[in-house]
Amino acid sequence: MSACASSDAVREGTALRATGPQAVGVLGFPRAQVGKSYRFAFPPFVNGTGTKLVVESVKLTQVPKGARVIGYPVYSVDETDGYMLDSQVGLKYPRDMTKVPNHAGKPITVEPHKKSDLYAMVEVHVTGQVQHHLGGCQITYSQKGRRYRQTLRCDFALDMK
Repeated sequence: MSACASSDAVREGTALRATGPQAVGVLGFPRAQVGKSYRFAFPPFVNGTGTKLVVESVKLTQVPKGARVIGYPVYSVDETDGYMLDSQVGLKYPRDMTKVPNHAGKPITVEPHKKSDLYAMVEVHVTGQVQHHLGGCQITYSQKGRRYRQTLRCDFALDMK
């Protein structure tokens, strides 16, 4: 690794503000089943600084045995009639998220002191008994030419009863 590579290092970020129910509570499904897939929303992208930022990627840092991440779709609040906290794949209520445009893979610009109209979800497939919650909403973003990684609180339950 060359000395100039250190300028490309990802730093610990603080620009995003933890808001929404995920910041204080647990989202979940009380009767999750093996073979089914579920989606949970990451906290909204809220820029707490005076400089725009660009969200590059998201991922969960805590995925227990029995759960497998399928992907991280990104949706517009305008196309989902608001911010959908969770959904079960295959159900039409509250909304069939498979029928909504997925904006994943495109950068998400968040203006200073604003909340983005786009939000990310994690799609998780249950492969076996899930003993622990999923969590750790990690967001990688760039701001002023530097890359940052910030983990926001989130707690997603797939209770197997």
